Amino acid sequence: MVKKSLLSVLFIFFALTLHAEEVKVTVNCPRVVKVGEPFQLDVEINGKGSQPAFAEMTAFKVLRSMGTQQQVQTSMSGGKFVSSVIVVYSYAVQAMQEGTQDFPAVEVTVDKKKYQSSPVPVQVVAGNASAQAQAQQGGATAQPDNSQVQTDNREVFVSVIPSRSKMYQGEYITATLKLFSKVDISSINDVKFPTFDGFFKQDLDTPPLRSLERETVNGEVYGAGVLKQIILFPQKSGTLTISPCSMEIGIAQRVQTRSHSIFDGFFGGTQVQTVPREVKSYPVNITVLPLPEGKPASFSNAVGQLKLNVSVDKTEVKANDPITLKVVISGTGNIKFADAPKVNFPPDFEAFDPKVNTNLNTTATSGSKTFEYVIVPRHGGVYKLPAIEFSFFDPQAKQYKSLHSEEYTITVEKGEEQPGSTAISGITREDVKFIGKDVRYIKQNYDSLHKKGDYFFGTWKFLLWFIVPLLGFATIVYFRRKYIRKYSDLAFVKNKHANRYASKRLKKASTFMNSGQQTLMYEELSRALWGYLSDKLNIPVADLSKDAGKQTMQQNKVPESLIDEFIGVIDDCEFARYAPSSGNADMKTLYNRAVDVIDKMQRTI
Repeated sequence: MVKKSLLSVLFIFFALTLHAEEVKVTVNCPRVVKVGEPFQLDVEINGKGSQPAFAEMTAFKVLRSMGTQQQVQTSMSGGKFVSSVIVVYSYAVQAMQEGTQDFPAVEVTVDKKKYQSSPVPVQVVAGNASAQAQAQQGGATAQPDNSQVQTDNREVFVSVIPSRSKMYQGEYITATLKLFSKVDISSINDVKFPTFDGFFKQDLDTPPLRSLERETVNGEVYGAGVLKQIILFPQKSGTLTISPCSMEIGIAQRVQTRSHSIFDGFFGGTQVQTVPREVKSYPVNITVLPLPEGKPASFSNAVGQLKLNVSVDKTEVKANDPITLKVVISGTGNIKFADAPKVNFPPDFEAFDPKVNTNLNTTATSGSKTFEYVIVPRHGGVYKLPAIEFSFFDPQAKQYKSLHSEEYTITVEKGEEQPGSTAISGITREDVKFIGKDVRYIKQNYDSLHKKGDYFFGTWKFLLWFIVPLLGFATIVYFRRKYIRKYSDLAFVKNKHANRYASKRLKKASTFMNSGQQTLMYEELSRALWGYLSDKLNIPVADLSKDAGKQTMQQNKVPESLIDEFIGVIDDCEFARYAPSSGNADMKTLYNRAVDVIDKMQRTI
């Protein structure tokens, strides 16, 4: 009875804390379509309600319903259970008019209440219903300006798109490496990015390319995806060229196969093949303007929109107590390359080189750079720390700007001064270089003196210093000759380094495995096994075979179970090379087996 009562209470608590999420209606569809081209439009509702009602529209036509999907989601939010029923209605829709059109709001009724979606802008370009729609559908994202892209009416190409093509030296641009395609892409290999000569580059975190989104280039619809984004700072003026980007693209194509059966006519005599194609971008020229004449004396190579902040931790100290002066440059621009502003310290202040701390965002285009000075006043008095001037070039205003800090008054009380120290007003440390040079120090160390007529030549110490290097040289020659004789034996060298060479091949196989290149992974794994067998057992490559390997392993007293395991891994590798249909799990398993069997063989022989 107690358990039943407890379960009833928990059920009532669950029912009271179960809340429905606020009803939302969302329309998902491609952002770029062709006139007359059918596309899929999804209406997503987080609740059960009526069928979506479409408003009257002339730019779009709903062709048919493509079905409904439904699922229930329950989660904990704010200590309460939140239940959501997600219903997705799919429709085939056709664009009727060219131009940027808003797909009207869709209305649904849930619990006798009406809800509407927001209008969705869709770009409709010229085309026909038979045009390919190979690009993946998805939401709109911030894209670079594609007006600079050169297509040459190619089906697939790669382009380097700069955010602008003209700039001042010290400014920065964003270079976007983008892939465009009208066909199905199955793989991207051997990517060679531009060298960006003449630029300092900062790579941006770019997610791996998994799908393509529709975009228009010169009136044509492509599937487009960003491969890499880079921030570029030009290091010199003039015309700088971004070299081409190249890669090998695997294009999935259906080809007609030769008929081998009467059933081919019914079930389709075609198969999908991957056709490699090398694509290469065009070089891109960037015009870098030199900074104008008339640079201020306080210009420190900074370009952008910047601010200056100067502070001291205290203005009243005792002599020989340190003061911290902070000079902070912040804003947007090439802060990374800005030099420290010149600071004129009073002559009686000893200043040390500044500690530099740079705090930039991930793009290295904004943030702050702090120069922290430690200064020590050596004598009492009242001193003026002059205002610091900092100049930079503002490319938006196309002029130099100067910023000034406030002037600080430092009051220094007399403290425990250094013995013999004297205040020299108006003379810096650099000026006092030769004081005391006319008076030589009196030599007080007599340990190195020796009796007149006492010579080192001919003593036992002299003979010892002569014999020891000779014996050392003879020892080096002896071990060197021994090393040469040992390593002239090729079989000994190959046996000694067999495990190292196998490890290098295994590491290369692991790289192919992580990148999903199955054929190359199995090929490198097979090379590691055969190479280890040849090096460790001194079997010539020309005589290398399973029978020769098995016989030599038996001669080296390798257990039969280990021999069978080693040969088995080789067989599995060769089978997988010519039938690469296994998944990542099988690749990992076979890789681990190869590592394990080589380790066992290394410990056995």
